Amino acid sequence: MKTITIFYTKFEQELPELTYCYFLKKLPIEFQKINKQFVKWQDRHANLFGKLLLMEGLKKVVLESDLNKIKYTKYNRPYIDDSIDFNISHSGEYVVCAIGKNVRLGIDVEKIAEVDFNDFQGVMTPEEWEIIHVSEDSKRSFFNYWSIKESMIKADGRGVSIPLQEIRIEDNQVSYKNKRWHQFNFQMDEAYSSCLTVNIPEIKIVTNYIDFSNKNRITK
Repeated sequence: MKTITIFYTKFEQELPELTYCYFLKKLPIEFQKINKQFVKWQDRHANLFGKLLLMEGLKKVVLESDLNKIKYTKYNRPYIDDSIDFNISHSGEYVVCAIGKNVRLGIDVEKIAEVDFNDFQGVMTPEEWEIIHVSEDSKRSFFNYWSIKESMIKADGRGVSIPLQEIRIEDNQVSYKNKRWHQFNFQMDEAYSSCLTVNIPEIKIVTNYIDFSNKNRITK
């Protein structure tokens, strides 16, 4: 059985400047430049932590953490090579990174918040909308569907070019046209919905929480 490792972190406040700079300098120069383009500190932190989580994952899977080896598909999906796949997501106070060998995967985390369902009529099937509206917790039901669909299109790699309403969800399987995926839910926080989508039916999920408030947590 293949293992998918999920690294995740939570941040509730801005890191001290010295700690932030300490972590930022661990990234290649080009990644540092991209990070500095974000205006909000929350976006800078989410971007930074995602890359640091990936570095931890690469060290575990391939024993090195060189982000310069990241390549991009024509749909701008990042990957390492044909044997190593990873995916990063963030929402609210959480950042997650899933990584595995010889699998294709996508991950998504969504903070459950107030939502105007009228703004999203085109992303669910009529059957899904019916389930959402009769649910005891419509918001949670909506975001559960949303995280499943988002993780699937991230695994597929074509992103928003896939119409979300055409994605079919049945039991623990997700499909679009003739391609079938397998979804696995994992719980980090009751206030969030999260989903891991993989191209194989059986996996072992290992989770690792990293506290970036302690700069010594990340090795040099």
